[in-house]
Amino acid sequence: MDVPVGQAAGVSGRRERWWGVTGGLIGALVGVGSFLVPWLVEGTPVHQLWGSPYPPIFTRRSIMALDYYFLGLVGVGLVFLEGAVVALRKSRFPRTDGAAAALLGTVLCALGGVVLFARLWAVVHG
Repeated sequence: MDVPVGQAAGVSGRRERWWGVTGGLIGALVGVGSFLVPWLVEGTPVHQLWGSPYPPIFTRRSIMALDYYFLGLVGVGLVFLEGAVVALRKSRFPRTDGAAAALLGTVLCALGGVVLFARLWAVVHG
């Protein structure tokens, strides 16, 4: 049941479902993009895109398109986090919109940051 801010809690089941679908689509696009950027843009062979403890492509000592991709991912995550702050103040359903945008922004920032840190670690120790 949708309950606007003026009446009670500020949550909406319909908006939660919308954010769930949106988050899933963005997550799928990020996953596909993180595969396609090094494969198509860099021309990296597929066998260098996986490995243990990190993919061999991570040991390259130059800035790659993949680095810019994940840095852009951190930037997009920050945009969602700022949108969450705005939604908490302006949205008709602030708890739903603010929490969902904050979660999506946090996941994108964390994913981009962790991959960039793993790449830095692989370059320094590889």
